[in-house]
Amino acid sequence: MAKQIDIAQDPSLLNGSSYLHLMDPRLKVLASFILALSVALTRDWGSLVLLLGLSTLLVFWSRIPLTKVIRRLAAFDSVLIILWLTLPFSAGGEKVYLGGVAIYAEGIKLALAITLRSNAAFLGFLALLGTTPIHENLKALRALGIPHKLVLLLHFTYRYGHVLMQEAIKVQQAMALRGFQPGFNLFTMKTYGNFVGVIFLKAFKRAERVTQAMVLRGFEGTFPELAAPKRMSFKEVASCAVLCLLFWGCTLV
Repeated sequence: MAKQIDIAQDPSLLNGSSYLHLMDPRLKVLASFILALSVALTRDWGSLVLLLGLSTLLVFWSRIPLTKVIRRLAAFDSVLIILWLTLPFSAGGEKVYLGGVAIYAEGIKLALAITLRSNAAFLGFLALLGTTPIHENLKALRALGIPHKLVLLLHFTYRYGHVLMQEAIKVQQAMALRGFQPGFNLFTMKTYGNFVGVIFLKAFKRAERVTQAMVLRGFEGTFPELAAPKRMSFKEVASCAVLCLLFWGCTLV
């Protein structure tokens, strides 16, 4: 039996009563955009540390369970280990010898900068976007002028991502039952190429069936709004403005 995969948002992140949980999603999406822009544009080490500190404070402000934060941060940073294993030995520039092993100082600086940027953005997004249901974030994107087709693409990617993962697991199980054992050879690469092709075909057929089903139910490219958009209070707007100024101010330090 295929392993069940659930990519739904964690209720422990959504079911909170902090100010960030209650803040208007449009303002949180806007603040997230300013944070991403600030992280991308800053070139100063002090600014990166300040942005990381602000994102950490947001996590505490949102009162998200720290065990959930640490678990997600560990999984995220495990990907960055690849940078630390490659950049110090391939970036070029001035060499530094540690225990007889030559490493490049520029590679260490680059890996550290990417780590600081990534963690600052990750923690900030977790506190701002992770405390809002995905459909509210998508509605906020649409309200802020993001193209409707792009919002629909994000919606269906989230909605059917787990379905494609389930299909991939089934295909992998079928390969294993037929005696497939991966190795570093041409047959393995050819098999994995066929595997990717099968997943793409299944995704295409699934998309056709979903499209036909939605058209038959009267879907015309938009989802009906069941409630009027919430009015933003002055306090929420002021809080968002302060956050954005703090994020952007870090780039000017």
